[in-house]
Parts: sequence; structure tokens; C-alpha cells
Amino acid sequence: MERLIGHFRKRYEILIGEKTARRLADTVRAMGHIDPQIYLGVTGSDVTALIPRRIDVTLAELRAVIDGRRDVA
Repeated sequence: MERLIGHFRKRYEILIGEKTARRLADTVRAMGHIDPQIYLGVTGSDVTALIPRRIDVTLAELRAVIDGRRDVA
């Protein structure tokens, strides 16, 4: 879960919590054979304004982060 939390903070400047990261990881794992170019919406808090912000991230990017690969798109 720390990988996901760190990834969103560093790459998108969004804060997500442990609960959101765990739910996202469970969802990604459950979508085993789904097209990796599908987008999932992730909502967190903007780092600077601390207001809700939603971004769309590909399933492939989330899988790479969860697996610890450095080839994150």
C-alpha cells in the first residue's frame, strides 16, 4: 500500500489514505484479465490545496506500481 500512496503523492500530487490504497489494490488484483489500458478513477486530496481531486489512471500503471516495477508509464 505504501507504494501506491507514494506513487500518487509523487507523480500526481494527490494524497490517498491506506484504506483507499488497499481498496484500489484489491480492485486491480480482481481485474486480472481485463484490458490493461482501461482507466480507473482515483480520488484523493490535492497536496497543495487539500481539496478533493479525481484523476484517471490506467490499469497497467497501477499493476506496475503494485508489482514494484520501475517501468511505470
